[in-house]
Amino acid sequence: MISTRMIATLSVCALSTAAMGDVFTDSASFLGALSDSYTNAFDDAVPGASPDLSYSSGGYSYTVSADGPVLGGLYNDTGLISTNNATDGILVTFTSGNVTAVGGNFWATDILVFPTGTDVTITLSDGTSESFVSTGPSDFRGFTSDIAIDSIFIDAIDDVTGTPYWATMDNLIVGTAVPTPGAAALLGLAGLGATRRRRA
Repeated sequence: MISTRMIATLSVCALSTAAMGDVFTDSASFLGALSDSYTNAFDDAVPGASPDLSYSSGGYSYTVSADGPVLGGLYNDTGLISTNNATDGILVTFTSGNVTAVGGNFWATDILVFPTGTDVTITLSDGTSESFVSTGPSDFRGFTSDIAIDSIFIDAIDDVTGTPYWATMDNLIVGTAVPTPGAAALLGLAGLGATRRRRA
């Protein structure tokens, strides 16, 4: 017979495991893992320096800002978001509390906003981190989670000679991930633990 304490322990493990999601490198596969989504191509972004930007559509809302040691604000070009200072990265903070999937085109640019081949690191609030060599605006990364994602941070890494690069993004997709069967089963076990405790 499983004790109430054992079920409670399994419930905590289930919730921790459920937080881990998947990483996608193409938009078609990523969109196939979602039940709902909203895409922002940033067509309304005014070129040049910009303060924080806020968006809300389809039940999802978020703020885009620069984050880092300088806090120099954003710098946008036609249909894309970047930062005004190379030492800052792009921080997207989800304010609606219901985002379990986020993806988009993420790459690095030089001072003239031309694509460069350098490392880009993406970090999610749940601890997920992905690094890859940027090639240009077609670079795609998507992430799903079984818990709400609070934020995503995109950073372009300067090269070994100190040449600065800027984090850049476009076509940001936010949405709801379809729970994986394993995560759904584990969450069910967590629910069983809660039910068991109420009956004890």
